[in-house]
Amino acid sequence: MKNLEYVGSVTKEEQMEILSDFALPKTFVLHIINPFPGFHGDTLPESATKPDNIFFITDKSYSWEKIIRATNKIKANSPYKNLDASFATLMTGKNKFFSIRVHNIPTYNDIPVVMENYAEQGFGFLKPYKKSGILDMSIKLTKFFEVEQIHDAIFKDMKRNHMFYVRLDDEYNWNLFKKTTFAVKDNINNRNFDAALVTLFQNENVVDYIRIFKPGVDIDYLLKIKEKYADFVRSLQM
Repeated sequence: MKNLEYVGSVTKEEQMEILSDFALPKTFVLHIINPFPGFHGDTLPESATKPDNIFFITDKSYSWEKIIRATNKIKANSPYKNLDASFATLMTGKNKFFSIRVHNIPTYNDIPVVMENYAEQGFGFLKPYKKSGILDMSIKLTKFFEVEQIHDAIFKDMKRNHMFYVRLDDEYNWNLFKKTTFAVKDNINNRNFDAALVTLFQNENVVDYIRIFKPGVDIDYLLKIKEKYADFVRSLQM
């Protein structure tokens, strides 16, 4: 099957660490400590062990269009040919932040260099919220998804190994998705998978998916998860 590309969002909650030692002076940079917290195993994507979930906190909300254009210029005019950037909104408590989420930065020492490239493209960065520490963050990313359809209700991610998208039958906000995920994990064999809420724009429609990270998963197991999500939501409606 040919690859498909969609625009959409990922919503999740993560623990994030402040990277003051690897940021430009007087800027606020975060990274995800454990990008797949629901999965407990040794098989993680290479991106999970590199400085590859990096968030540059910006001084205001810049459009995704501006981020894409700037990233393409940086890729064309610097050694960072593989940068992959998204727009992200982060919340911790009552504090809301806007950011550029960047994949494929080769090393931690390259982080300030990449930031300088974005500064040259007109981006400003927020001063540190605090100098160090761990923050519990809710994150919403806007990004492109490159996928292959392997079942009527399932996509396989073409850039990330072991990652799949299972179409949901109902409309979810984050609170409902989180509640449902806990319930499903309590009622399924082998609960060792990580889940996030994905919303894709498809054929003039908005469709919700579960993003599943689980090495060695098969279609039957993914369909079982889909069934469990539907069953739990139906139980709330009774």
